[in-house]
Amino acid sequence: MITPFKGKFHVEHYPVTVSTEFTYGDAVTILSTIGGGGTLALATDGSTAIYGLIQQTIASTDSDYATARKVPVLVGETDSTFLFDVGTGTAATTDIGEMVGLDDENSIDVTDYTEGPVRITDVISTTQVVGKINKGFGLEIPITA
Repeated sequence: MITPFKGKFHVEHYPVTVSTEFTYGDAVTILSTIGGGGTLALATDGSTAIYGLIQQTIASTDSDYATARKVPVLVGETDSTFLFDVGTGTAATTDIGEMVGLDDENSIDVTDYTEGPVRITDVISTTQVVGKINKGFGLEIPITA
């Protein structure tokens, strides 16, 4: 799970990729023009930027599942931090300052130094860290709608 930890947070609205399921609190990114033209997608292993946490569950049974629309995303200010569950690896104080990758939309991989969408700022335990979300200084700068 990824949750807001400290700092200021606000909600922004972005276009959702139609016919895509999301769960409240999932980390999301914005697809580039090549991949979908500025719509939200689940952040995954390989994502280079995270925009925030979606604030709405979207299921295939929803009446507007295949409808283009904007949905709320919780976004942190520049100095805001999030609490991250560690999905792969064991967190240690030596990870502080490292930019690590995601395991999936709900956890990080502290052994992945390739994409770097999360900068670790503190270690709570071997399974939880505090970090900042990189919203666009990874390998690909996402576009906004």
